[in-house]
Amino acid sequence: MKKIFILMVLLLATMLAEAQSSKLNSLHNALQQATTDSARYNVCTDLYFYYVELNRDSALFYAEKRLTLASANRIKIAEAAALLSFGFQYSQMGRYSEAFGNLLQSLKIVEDSKTEEVSGWKVAQYPIQGSNRLILLSTVHHVLGGLMKNTENPEQEILQLKKGLQIAVQINHPDRQMTANMNLATAYLKMNHTDSALHYAKAAQFISQNYLAQYKGNNSLTLGNIYWAKGEQVEARKYYYEALRSATIQNNQTDIAKINHRLVAVYHQDKNKDSVLHYAMKNLEVIESIGGSADPNTNIGTAYEDLYSAYKLFNQVDSAYKYQGLALIVKDSMYNVRIRNLANFQKLSLGEALRLESLEKDKIQTQSKIRTYGLLIGLAVLSVIGFILYRNNRQKQKANKVLEATLANLQSTQSQLIQSEKMASLGELTAGIAHEIQNPLNFVNNFSEVSNELIQELKDEKLKVNKNEALENELLNDISKNLEKINHHGKRAADIVKGMLQHSRSSSGQKELTDINALCDEYLRLSYHGLRAKDKSFNAKFETDFDSSLPKINIVPQDIGRVVLNLISNAFYTVNEKAKQNISGYEPLVTISTHYPLSSGEGRGEVLISVIDNGNGIPQNMVDKIFQPFFTTKPTGQGTGLGLSLSYDIITKGHSGEIKVETILNEGTTFIVSLPV
Repeated sequence: MKKIFILMVLLLATMLAEAQSSKLNSLHNALQQATTDSARYNVCTDLYFYYVELNRDSALFYAEKRLTLASANRIKIAEAAALLSFGFQYSQMGRYSEAFGNLLQSLKIVEDSKTEEVSGWKVAQYPIQGSNRLILLSTVHHVLGGLMKNTENPEQEILQLKKGLQIAVQINHPDRQMTANMNLATAYLKMNHTDSALHYAKAAQFISQNYLAQYKGNNSLTLGNIYWAKGEQVEARKYYYEALRSATIQNNQTDIAKINHRLVAVYHQDKNKDSVLHYAMKNLEVIESIGGSADPNTNIGTAYEDLYSAYKLFNQVDSAYKYQGLALIVKDSMYNVRIRNLANFQKLSLGEALRLESLEKDKIQTQSKIRTYGLLIGLAVLSVIGFILYRNNRQKQKANKVLEATLANLQSTQSQLIQSEKMASLGELTAGIAHEIQNPLNFVNNFSEVSNELIQELKDEKLKVNKNEALENELLNDISKNLEKINHHGKRAADIVKGMLQHSRSSSGQKELTDINALCDEYLRLSYHGLRAKDKSFNAKFETDFDSSLPKINIVPQDIGRVVLNLISNAFYTVNEKAKQNISGYEPLVTISTHYPLSSGEGRGEVLISVIDNGNGIPQNMVDKIFQPFFTTKPTGQGTGLGLSLSYDIITKGHSGEIKVETILNEGTTFIVSLPV
């Protein structure tokens, strides 16, 4: 039965070889008849994909032609496709540094969304109109995954393959999905994650059965390897035979080589000498025809090892040791990590291996000399550095004295600036305080005048013969009420003056129980009237939303007053600036609110003060800087940059609280102060 299968495969291969020869002649004729560079590029693309897994030298030849045509016409996406072809072939040939360089160049082009899609140039094997750049991007990640596999970097291999798969799914490209799933299955199998490997292999099988049969052979081989690893040998053999049949139909010589190598191992387990020798000979023939690769399953060294095991089964010692020796020579050459860019390691002879060994010895001697010279130079450099450090140390001691004096001056200047900021805020309050004091003084004056009139009226009533006792009592009551109002407004004026004095003098740090709602309300009105006094055109709505359950808390009133004043003044400033932009329907609004979360069952012992404006907001790149000293968003001359910095220190250091900002550009800003109860 196995012999019949082999004969059928050979017959199929012969028929396909004739068909492929006809196709090749047709492509060569098309290349000769092409009259434009785009037509020549397209035929070279077809010829490249004809040879892609058939003969690497021929594939590189047509990749070079594609790159020349694309560069001459400045078609960047076509250049990227050609560079990608070089990257794939070099990766398969073990020329890893060249592969990586070409792939990075290709990736740079196709990652750029500005790279133009050009009609008439065939840049992908299975193009999709308007998506060729993404097809190439998916393919570059896929080939990078293969390069990571060849260089023993499994984590990066899986990462790159998944990137390629994600893009392929995005553009619904069956070919890229197929290869990505197939190679992910191989990667997970190598890591002995058979369940993950089977998942991806089944996904690839679904695509190959329904959309694309080109890689069916490779994926069937992977499925066979997975089932073999799981111990299901009958199922594995079925997939191996299916893999060989599919790869032969597609004339994919690389896949045929992999399958032959695997069948050698399968028949070797069965002790089937004839089949082992047959597939080993076929494997050597196929690998020699394609030029081999860096893949351990398709390199000439592996082919020699298969023949060694076959002849050993036949007990043909001379032939066995001949191929064993050849295999060792090639394997030694492959694993010499210091020798790069070996294109066809199967061409190395024993003399070439000895020459490379001599080169390696010379290289070691050269490196030894370099290390010796480097050590001497290093000692000289250390001596110079020691002298420089000694000299610098003396200069540093002198500089430290200068720095100490400078630091003292800076600290003095800083104290002066802080006091200046406090006085500046006092200046902002002056006009508002004047307005606020005027109200109670007006009441005092008015009620005083009315009281004088009432007293005079009472005196007149006393002089009358027929006194009206009821009227006298009414006048006395009115006078008493007026005096109460005069007393009330007098105390109000005194409180305002007291607040002004507290604000102007340095903080004593003495905390006292304070009504936060009253404090916020007072400074809101003072700030508003102060701005109105400085700028008659200024106008803005302000609202309050105070939590009535707010407890009195221990704070330094004048310090928290400075914070509230600063935040409110900034809010009024930003809404006024936005109002100047004459935005249709815009109405400036500043809101101050308080909140006591404990009263709503949230269980936190803190009082929250929020100052909200609907101004221009703060750009995100400035949000992290606003509490830094001297940083301001206001124009030069309109702000010291110390207000928010002082506020931050007062809240965080003086009251163990927190101040944070939430902002949306062009919509507004909210400052939230939290104070512990």
